[in-house]
Amino acid sequence: MSNDAIKQLQFISETILELFELVDEEILHKSPVVNKMSVWEVCMHLSQIPGADLHIQKGYSAQQMTEYYQTNMSKNIAEVKNRFTTGIQELLIYYENIAEDDLKERFTTYWGSDYSKGEWFIQIINHLVHHRMQLYQYLLLLNQEVHIVLFR
Repeated sequence: MSNDAIKQLQFISETILELFELVDEEILHKSPVVNKMSVWEVCMHLSQIPGADLHIQKGYSAQQMTEYYQTNMSKNIAEVKNRFTTGIQELLIYYENIAEDDLKERFTTYWGSDYSKGEWFIQIINHLVHHRMQLYQYLLLLNQEVHIVLFR
């Protein structure tokens, strides 16, 4: 994996951790958008993405992923940060050490989509950025002071 791609994952991860710092108990369970996830649910989901997306690439079944999500639930924002950081470290180690030829290796997700490992890395980045922006927007809608640069 290119150093540039790895640097982007690191930057995105740092900004997500900064956003987690802005989440307090007062807003944790609020849902600023009707019929959408709460702040807590977005934080929880973000914390699970790195590990989950790596498992999906490894060929986990729908049942295995359900078990992963059920056994990787955080109880508070400190656990969310820890789970997210651990998952990002695992992703970084995996992609920093993958051979260029292995990035072309294809796999099928449990829902039937076909990806190369390199393409999946892009999907992981997209997934993180999508929910990072969701959390960012939620914080703004809840009148939180957000001064985080999302692009450099």
